[in-house]
Amino acid sequence: MRNIWSAAAGFAPVLATVATLIPVAGAAHTGIGVVVLGAAVSLMAGRSAGRHGPWRLLLVPAGALIIAAFAVLFHAAHAYGDAFFVLTVAAATAARAFGPVAGRLGRALVLPLIGMLIAPVNPGGHPLRTLAWATLAVFVAEAYVLAARLIRRTEAEDELPSTASARIHVWRGVQSALALTLAFTVGQAVFGEHWAWTVISAYTVGAAARSRGDALLKGAHRTLGALGGTALATVLALAVGDHRRVAVALLLAVLAAGYSLRQYGYAWWAASVTAALALLYSLLGMSGTAALPLLGTRLVAVVAGAVCAILPAALIAPIRTGAVVRKRTGECLRTIRDGDHALALRRLTALREAAAPLYAVRRFHRRRELAWVEALRALEPDLRTLTEHPDDPEAASRVRRALGPVAEDLRAAAAVLSPA
Repeated sequence: MRNIWSAAAGFAPVLATVATLIPVAGAAHTGIGVVVLGAAVSLMAGRSAGRHGPWRLLLVPAGALIIAAFAVLFHAAHAYGDAFFVLTVAAATAARAFGPVAGRLGRALVLPLIGMLIAPVNPGGHPLRTLAWATLAVFVAEAYVLAARLIRRTEAEDELPSTASARIHVWRGVQSALALTLAFTVGQAVFGEHWAWTVISAYTVGAAARSRGDALLKGAHRTLGALGGTALATVLALAVGDHRRVAVALLLAVLAAGYSLRQYGYAWWAASVTAALALLYSLLGMSGTAALPLLGTRLVAVVAGAVCAILPAALIAPIRTGAVVRKRTGECLRTIRDGDHALALRRLTALREAAAPLYAVRRFHRRRELAWVEALRALEPDLRTLTEHPDDPEAASRVRRALGPVAEDLRAAAAVLSPA
């Protein structure tokens, strides 16, 4: 129930954004694009790491300038807009080398740019018109997300301090640039006016990939989710027909379900977005069987985008999953020994997420790193106890006994990988 309530509260800004922008779009005859853009930005901003303070609203003018530059360049020539998008995202990714503040700033400025691709807002239209409506949608979305945080008074924790070297962040920026360049090239050459689907897929698979295995796993989840979503979308596209109010209600319900289930696997989110697109097509006047070919096209575009993200992650300065897990294990051990049990729980969550690719293949190849993860995961109840009662002797004793074997095996693994 706690997870359901959290998901419902987190999705409330999306509903408020949609409710605000629908009458605006209707009165101004802008089409549904501005509403979808606002909903997309609200979804992404609501899930972004770190504190969502009033400073985010101050970035809206800066985001508007980025949107304007993209719109103007794309209006002049696709190649200029493509290059601007690639360089902006690559710079925002590499900015993490300068610290968490720079990383959050980069993500906040890229957010509306990604939202413009998700929404059916034509960046090739008149730049001033695109700028005005996109800025309004972004401002409304950010304002509602901020209001929700203030009302709920959530413990919006700062993101974990990155221990990755500046070199790794720079290489991730290079990987994202190559992935997006491939995605723009393939998308615009093969998928015509639906090229954005390839670019979005490349961004979502590669942007937050922690390692080569993580990129592969996200690509597989996105493909499987798109397959499941296409099956559901086929039913929805035929059932909804021209009933616009039903389509809006189902669209929000599908996104809300995906938002809630995303914590159990990215495939759920990919499936919900694919199904929501079928409902969006009905709102755009493309209902019934007319929308079905587009769902097949989107599935192929999603797979192509995932491949565009996986290739640079696997071939250009790849980051091995085992290395990430070993590093995160060492961080957990040090944090527990320092007595910061609340931070240790958060680092353990990060460790579990980093080890996801190893869990995905454990039936075929079980790595020694999984034993460390499972041993530390077994300590979660004791760590929670020590967070509330630091002097609990039994919990402290169990934690100390469990840390020894993990630390010893971690040192042995490090000695094998880098012999003296």
